[in-house]
Amino acid sequence: MTPAASRKRPRKPCSGPRNRVATGRLHGRTPEAQVMTETALRTRTNSVVYALMLLCFMILAERSLRYGFYELFFSGLAITALAAAGIAATLIRRHRQLQTRSHLLILVLMALIILQAIAREPSLAFYWLYPMLMAAFLLLRVRQAAALCAAGLLLSLIAAWNLPLREQLTLAGTALLLAAGAGWFARHYHASARYVDTLTIVDPETGAYNERSLNETLSREISRSEATGHPLSMALLRIDHREELSGVYGEEALAGLSAAISQSLRTTIRAGDSHYHLGDGRFFLLLPFTPEEGLRVTAERVRRLLGESRWPTVESITASIGSTTRSPGETSAEALRQRCEEALGEAQRRGHDQVWHLGAQAHSMSSTSRDSTSSRSSGSSISTSD
Repeated sequence: MTPAASRKRPRKPCSGPRNRVATGRLHGRTPEAQVMTETALRTRTNSVVYALMLLCFMILAERSLRYGFYELFFSGLAITALAAAGIAATLIRRHRQLQTRSHLLILVLMALIILQAIAREPSLAFYWLYPMLMAAFLLLRVRQAAALCAAGLLLSLIAAWNLPLREQLTLAGTALLLAAGAGWFARHYHASARYVDTLTIVDPETGAYNERSLNETLSREISRSEATGHPLSMALLRIDHREELSGVYGEEALAGLSAAISQSLRTTIRAGDSHYHLGDGRFFLLLPFTPEEGLRVTAERVRRLLGESRWPTVESITASIGSTTRSPGETSAEALRQRCEEALGEAQRRGHDQVWHLGAQAHSMSSTSRDSTSSRSSGSSISTSD
């Protein structure tokens, strides 16, 4: 970087809508695009499964009524009602699909009704078992579904003891084939659902967590810090003179630089800490169980690491860092992030390549730079040279 470029002060990083739109375009998506999470995917899948079961057993109930099998008709209505209850439970608890136990309860009740129907009309009602077997693998964990299907099939064979052996074997074999196919599909479905959730919280460009993950994690850590009293610190860093670097090397080269910085941050912070890529050369560090003193040490170590390392394409860079520590009673994630933004802006205004800490009160600030470490609080000032 030329001396003239290093003296030129870049614009203060903006977190407004225009900056978010630019970041979204950089990654090939608009900010309004809705991200499919694992919970949303499971909610839709479970709702569709219950809706198909509702339709299937409504048809079976109607056929039973038409041909005079009134007991099967009422059994079909009961299963239809349970399927409708499953849709309602899925929508009501759509944010807790992975913890809900209502699916298991509903499927067990369906299995009991089907067993009762098989005991009365085994040759007709045994086929009712098939939709439940396939639905179980999509609604439940694979092991739970396998256990339920094995128990249901065994009890169904006992209930249909008066059927000819050949017919029993045919029905059981068909059920096993359907269950095996559903189990194979379910394993891939559950793996895909988990992978979808991973994609929604990880930035594909850098491998760091993204802003959506930061919003969720920061709120959770604030609640935990408020409940337990442990300290919570955070820092926002930005590559200095990024606009000039982008003009010289292009965005593709800076994408590789961001990935290298992310990898370096990953190996520098502790195992319990996390880092997030916010785009535009900005990274957010979240440090649970870290007091202000530990935050200062970590931020300065990161600043020195970025300034002294060699990077792809650009060779050398510097970064400005704004940091803050949560005070007791602070519960607003937005306020803490805004304080980091203000601290970062102050570090940039003071010449870049600095760490600026901003406390809960605006007058309690300190700065560490390559040449000096200074702190100012309540009108007193202490400075020590490196």
